[in-house]
Amino acid sequence: MNFEDFQLLEDRHHEEYSSEMMRIFRLKHIPKTITFQVTEDCCLSCVYCYQHAKKKTHMTPEIGHAAIDWLLASTPENNPYINPENSPAIIIDFIGGEPLMEIDLIEDLICYFKRRTIELNHPWAFRHRFSICSNGVLYFDPRVQSLLQKYGNEISFSISIDGTKELHDACRVFPDGRGSYDIAVKGALHYQEHYGHGAIGSKMTLAPENIKFTCSAVENLLKLNYKSINLNCVFEEGWTNKDALILYQQLKKIADFMIEKKLYKDTTISMFSLRCGHPLDEKDNENYCGGAGQGGMMAINYLGNIYPCLRYMESSVGDNQPPMIIGNIFEGIGTHLEEQKRLKLLNAVTRRSQSTNKCWTCPIASNCGNCSAYSYEKFGTPDHRATFICPMHIARVLANVYYWNRVFQQENIKKRFWNFVPKEWALDIIDENEFDSLNKLSGVF
Repeated sequence: MNFEDFQLLEDRHHEEYSSEMMRIFRLKHIPKTITFQVTEDCCLSCVYCYQHAKKKTHMTPEIGHAAIDWLLASTPENNPYINPENSPAIIIDFIGGEPLMEIDLIEDLICYFKRRTIELNHPWAFRHRFSICSNGVLYFDPRVQSLLQKYGNEISFSISIDGTKELHDACRVFPDGRGSYDIAVKGALHYQEHYGHGAIGSKMTLAPENIKFTCSAVENLLKLNYKSINLNCVFEEGWTNKDALILYQQLKKIADFMIEKKLYKDTTISMFSLRCGHPLDEKDNENYCGGAGQGGMMAINYLGNIYPCLRYMESSVGDNQPPMIIGNIFEGIGTHLEEQKRLKLLNAVTRRSQSTNKCWTCPIASNCGNCSAYSYEKFGTPDHRATFICPMHIARVLANVYYWNRVFQQENIKKRFWNFVPKEWALDIIDENEFDSLNKLSGVF
């Protein structure tokens, strides 16, 4: 399928499915994720880690096995979050801290899951995927290599690299202050050559401290043959319009690089999306984040406690809020009054309930993310949307107007990416000449 055919297909798909139909489709057809926090411990001390209250806890095989048994016994009645009816396949995500510090446990749990699903003739026996995101420090441990050799076709594995050596080594450091870039890149390139089929992906977290490095970081990853780069701005407080201008300028540089090299044909940069920056219908009332209500995820810690997602755990909320425990693997979900209250609160969260009127009627609302767990940590409830990211979303939308219309021009595609950003919002970030230039690109004169 060529690029133009793909775009037309995506547009038809987006237009033909109403919000309700897409909700049903997602519930019935997209695999859900359960996170096993195998340890809170980590061999690095990354400066922006959202798990700011980590300890040195470790999950035992007994807890891990019991968690798998509970998961495989799930039904819509006893586990409305993840069960074979609403998740035809399952993704088991092993996370830390640094998950490879518990490599023996991970292999044990993979073997146990595979054996038990076959014994039970469970639908997930041949419909599962394991996921591991690592800092790469322990990648060359022989046990890690053995695991990848045995189960590489069933594991989605990635090593986090923050773009350039300068940026990475300023953020992802050992406890003694040494940077980890060289060992991380060595591991990523080895994985690409031996297990990654020539293409790998990575996630980059953008914060006010590193936003000015966005372009150089992305270009470095592209030169390392990364084909999928998930960029996201932190939801925490601290963004300014000055940061938004920097992001816009950085994304324009990335766009020019992508277009010059025609990398848009086989490379995905998450900041660039055709579904970003449009109005949302009032019927589209779902919460963006899977960490509220019966979303697409669930997490289990070393005690067997169950959470809507990892960021509701003690390692993330610390002393700011009580952990959002909704059950445990021995008694199930919602067996205690406090858990029932939390579930009722989570299930009541909608886009409308958590949004201000400005958010609800926002003309560029689509693809504007939020983290319900961060809202809980910040405000004491997941039903109060944090909007600190607002200027960064505006900058992202403006960059998408530039990127997609340039791509359409280059590919001779007779369509436009409309600019829905109100002028007064745009002028808080860019000047009037730049705004007019974007409007011309999008066909607004």
